[in-house]
Amino acid sequence: MRASETVDPPAVVLVTGAAGAIGSATVRLFLDAGFDVVGLDRDPAVASVATRSYTGICVDLQDEAALASAVDTVRSRGRLSHIIAVAGGALPAEPGTQDDPATLDSQLFRSSIDANLTTQFLTLHTALPWLRCNPNVDRSVTFTSSFNALTGCGMPAYSAAKAGLIGMMHALTGPLGAEGIRTNVVAPGTVRTPRTQRLWAHVPAHFERLEATTALGRLATPEDVGRTFLAIATMLTHVTGQVIVVDGGQMVKRG
Repeated sequence: MRASETVDPPAVVLVTGAAGAIGSATVRLFLDAGFDVVGLDRDPAVASVATRSYTGICVDLQDEAALASAVDTVRSRGRLSHIIAVAGGALPAEPGTQDDPATLDSQLFRSSIDANLTTQFLTLHTALPWLRCNPNVDRSVTFTSSFNALTGCGMPAYSAAKAGLIGMMHALTGPLGAEGIRTNVVAPGTVRTPRTQRLWAHVPAHFERLEATTALGRLATPEDVGRTFLAIATMLTHVTGQVIVVDGGQMVKRG
């Protein structure tokens, strides 16, 4: 390379919840697609991926100062192109609140809102200045909701938080779209992961019953969801303000 030539900085994807099943599958898919990836998670395993194209940082997304510090440390890696906010999930006590709202106390409700809605807002708020540094390239923000936000079943706090993400996305679509930033939501159906298996271990044949109510005859895998994130970021470049449901037809075939 000649001395006068410059090399464009790499395109970076920021993935939260990167140590979980869906998050780690998403990280792998973006790395395979040639992106540099920054993964954030409160699980120290987030830093265990060994590749020059990946940086994993252990951070609690509810700690605003720690989150800001984490993002500051990686801004030199390249130009942020896509934010994939995966972090969240039902809290351990939430399955027991599904059938009777009287069992859901205010503290658990607030905790689920913080874990599933507030953290995704804080991720956007913290990383947006970095995303705005590249006005001439396609950029996107994708939040992770759930089909629970769109159906008549589910845990009240978790479902409310996931529905809030859809409302937040709609409010952001216009302002961010004026800057060329696309904003969408992915709403997965049931995904069988080590975490969800622990969460529903007290319900016999929980996943088998849900699988039987799915039009495609199987539950989503983490890779199914990760490929949707990748498609939104790299192929669906004129799609914004949309909720993309990845449930194999659970909402279509119920019961």
